[in-house]
Amino acid sequence: MSVTPTVPNIVCLICVLTLKFISPVSSQCSGSALTLTASDDLTTVTSDGYSSGSYASDLSCSWLIDSGSSAETVIVFINHYDIDASDTIDIYDGFLTSNSSLKSGLTGNGNDKEVLTTGQYALVVLTTDSSGQAQGFSLQYVKAADLSGTGCTAEQTLTATSAEQYLTSPAFPSSYTGNSNCRWLIEATEGAVYFELMLSDIETSPNCGFDYLKIYDSSYVCEHTLTVDACTRYPDGNTATYTSNGTSVLVLFVSDATVGYKGFKLKFSAVSATTTVATQTAASEDTGFALGMGVGVATGVVSTLMVIGIIQIIKSRLQASKLGSPRVRNVLPLQTPTSFGGKTPTGNGHLPNGHILRNGDIPGSQRFSVTSSISSSGNSSRNGRTPSTGHSSPNHSDTQNKNNNNYKRNGVLPTNIGHV
Repeated sequence: MSVTPTVPNIVCLICVLTLKFISPVSSQCSGSALTLTASDDLTTVTSDGYSSGSYASDLSCSWLIDSGSSAETVIVFINHYDIDASDTIDIYDGFLTSNSSLKSGLTGNGNDKEVLTTGQYALVVLTTDSSGQAQGFSLQYVKAADLSGTGCTAEQTLTATSAEQYLTSPAFPSSYTGNSNCRWLIEATEGAVYFELMLSDIETSPNCGFDYLKIYDSSYVCEHTLTVDACTRYPDGNTATYTSNGTSVLVLFVSDATVGYKGFKLKFSAVSATTTVATQTAASEDTGFALGMGVGVATGVVSTLMVIGIIQIIKSRLQASKLGSPRVRNVLPLQTPTSFGGKTPTGNGHLPNGHILRNGDIPGSQRFSVTSSISSSGNSSRNGRTPSTGHSSPNHSDTQNKNNNNYKRNGVLPTNIGHV
């Protein structure tokens, strides 16, 4: 069965849509405040007519921002305001206009105005008259608490899980303490660490020489794994989202003894390991440098391996060449002759005529060597001849020869002459 829309039905539908999308905006300017619940993430709210360029006349609009807990406060950042001279913005530290004022009678044009409550609530009020209009305001708010843990007294290890967790500078959301030296190691049991730098309000200085926040894609300090290097005031401070290449991320926060600001707020969790995609405003040049260094090191390693391979090939070719053409010739073993021209040497190497066999007496491969004995006086005798006495008599004895310190060979070989 089909139902044909009637005019009353269409009118009711329009009424419902109007109430749904218009009444929240209208209620904030009808005498009762619109309640906004602050979360750990920065949330943006604008005045009525901000996007169109002008708010209406004779308005009294209010927004009540609630942190949700008495243990957490609220930070309100006014990113931009454009208020006519006869109109004002007021921010109160509580849920009533009778509470103490955090900002009173804000008018004109500007930005970078932040306020911090002492309790759970912040009340924002815009009052206009009929004399003139302007664009209005855009602000951000976030609940805040000091979530620095023990990382500023000693390195603290935080375990990343699938649930989102938060990390802040010391004393956040108040100004961070001077001479801070904080170190946190965020580890995932598996997969990778995802982090989002949500808020950065740190003293600006050249090369981050005074105060800084550094985040490394590793468990140790290494300039080539530096992913965040922040030292800029909000709202121009760094923001970043990053997924680590490994299972750990190292966070460092350092401040000097002088001025301090809000610091930082970081969100992190464990995710499945995927290809890293990083975005960072006011990004450091170290990211590009690290990539260039990585490519350079890889190229150097490949080149070194190629050179080593070529050297090994050349060495193996040379060794093969040496094995194929040896320089050492084979030498036949020395043989002792058994007869020479019908004459047989005795066991001591003598021929029957009393001569000692010499290399020159043995033809070809039948040669063998006889080593002459050297006398203590440095003279040697061969075949009964000595340099000092000439031919010796065969009747002279070995004892007499030894007494004269001369060895004579008169048919007898000295005992220290060996055959080779």
